[in-house]
Amino acid sequence: MRKKIITICSAFLLTIFNLQAQDSSFIQYRVNKGDTISKIAREYNIPVSELLKYNPEAKSGIKEGSFVLIPTKEFLSQENDKSIDLSQKEIKDNSVSGAKGQTHVVQPKETLYGISKTYNISVEDILVWNPEIRFDGLKAGSTIIVGKDVNVNEPEQIVEKTYLRNLPASAPDTIKNIHNIYYETVSIEPKQTIYGLAVMYNTTIQRLVELNPELRHGLKIGQQIKVPAYGGNTGNDIKVVTPSVDSSQENTGKYSKITVEPQQTVYSISKEYEISIGDLLKLNPDLKAGLKSGMELIVPSKSGNADEDYSAVEINTTGSFVELSKSLNKNESKEIAFLLPFNIEKLGNTPEERLKSDAFLNMTLDFYSGVLLAVEQANKLGLPLRVNVYDSNESKDNSSVETILKQNNFSNTDVIIGPFFKTNVDKAVQNLPNKDIIVVSPLSNERTNPSSQLVQTMPYGDVLKRELLDYFIKQNTKITVIVDDKKASTKRFMQRSYPNIKTISTGLLSDIDKTLVAGKRNVFILDSNSIESALLLTNKLKDRVSDFDIQIASFDKSDIFDYGEINIQTLVDLKYTFPSVTRESGSASETAFAREYKNKNNIYPNRFATRGYDVAYDVILRLFQGKDFVSTLNYKTQEVENKFVYHKNAAGVIQNTGVYLLQYDENLTVKEL
Repeated sequence: MRKKIITICSAFLLTIFNLQAQDSSFIQYRVNKGDTISKIAREYNIPVSELLKYNPEAKSGIKEGSFVLIPTKEFLSQENDKSIDLSQKEIKDNSVSGAKGQTHVVQPKETLYGISKTYNISVEDILVWNPEIRFDGLKAGSTIIVGKDVNVNEPEQIVEKTYLRNLPASAPDTIKNIHNIYYETVSIEPKQTIYGLAVMYNTTIQRLVELNPELRHGLKIGQQIKVPAYGGNTGNDIKVVTPSVDSSQENTGKYSKITVEPQQTVYSISKEYEISIGDLLKLNPDLKAGLKSGMELIVPSKSGNADEDYSAVEINTTGSFVELSKSLNKNESKEIAFLLPFNIEKLGNTPEERLKSDAFLNMTLDFYSGVLLAVEQANKLGLPLRVNVYDSNESKDNSSVETILKQNNFSNTDVIIGPFFKTNVDKAVQNLPNKDIIVVSPLSNERTNPSSQLVQTMPYGDVLKRELLDYFIKQNTKITVIVDDKKASTKRFMQRSYPNIKTISTGLLSDIDKTLVAGKRNVFILDSNSIESALLLTNKLKDRVSDFDIQIASFDKSDIFDYGEINIQTLVDLKYTFPSVTRESGSASETAFAREYKNKNNIYPNRFATRGYDVAYDVILRLFQGKDFVSTLNYKTQEVENKFVYHKNAAGVIQNTGVYLLQYDENLTVKEL
């Protein structure tokens, strides 16, 4: 975990100096000893499929000293924007008439990227118009389509994109617009720091610097700076996050007049007032020039009372997961407190220097940035939510949790999210001022002291093992678990929970191919940190897939299968499967979240930022279901990357058992089972 945290945060902070850019869209990377496509993809935080798209020869492996083209985040963002714009436009009956394609004859040594730049289109456009290229490659002398003439009924600027998780609209909340809408001016006081201000006003250092470029040169006492005017916390007082309420609505019978609020979009207004975008445009022709905050619109009048009691609405539990945002009860305000380890006392006056070296601080800030987005989403939904953020000042063995709980007023608090470490979570539960507060542990997967006031959102390691084993048992497969001698806990787990499943030592791998049986799927689960074991297993099995039904797996996403000599195609052929707390990137909801996050923070979210959003948003929605928080834990939910399926174990601890099973797929991506 420590290694993973450092890797993620380093990718967040460090600038690449040793790589020569081929152009502004790609980096030319020289392969070092021990490098793999998966390792390079993780280092640059991009999907493996994107690397393979621009380096198809890497499907058969990469060699030390060879070069790999790495698409930059900016280039991928542009390609993704074009792809999403194409896929999410509202399809009209006569949107395309007499479509006629522009063609190009491929010249020797031409590349997809070069052709895309020549015609000012994306590589994905070329692949969509010429699907055969995905299979046969680009061939000199062939004729391909490089453009299409498309006629659409409505101006492009009014076509809205679908945000599946009801995230805030991206356009109105860019820093460009925040200057006019969301800031207030404050005066710098003695001993204040940039980081302290970021925490005080529920924002980030980057946001403050964007609002105040002069901060790059440091703070001065008495200096006037701009800070976000929402969600601030100027002390121990609880800051009320007040939802925007439209008080200007005028009843005109069938139609009403509203004033556009910040963060509203044409799409969100059309959904809120149950009117199509086309009809909304007919009522408001000025929309063709774009939606602006403060403009007045004519919309259908809402039926019913705005103060309607939503508690009578039943949650539809049909299917696996519930959309809690559709059954909100806004009649009663709720309060959340966050205990997060900012460790402000250790920052001093040079937080920027600390950010360069403190991986734990970066993880905390990433998590907190996701929390902020969740709180803003609650604000947009009109939820009467009160939020307070405390610095838990924690390490693995120490914290200020006990002091915070004793010196501050938590009489109205419903849920506390945090601290991070297991020992400090136990302290928080032990020192709760009343029996009604629930502590939600956001990151620790260690076993805690049993308590009815504790909810663990991170699944235990044994939960991942059970999910994988139970899946294969239901598939009626022949399972063999191969365990390294150093994995004593796994051996005990198998003996205790799955005594009938064959468990062997890695010392028997040399004869593993002799255990194959025909007419049944042969599943081999490897639990080892040895690259040699992974290589031996795959080498023994890869040539037998034509004669036997074979599948390999591990109890988590193990780096040993990323070893350079293990071909990615081999993992695909062996249907490599593993359990994961998070689903693989690329889902529609994650794409929308990533775009929204980048609009606010100018960087794509990592797993900790997404985790912060998912945990906070899920807790907020459960609080507003018109019943006590614990009773809502019966509902299964799924957010951007994480799902929440709660059970009470034998010890009385409420724990999340929501786990994904992921498998390497034919198209060199990872699919969810």
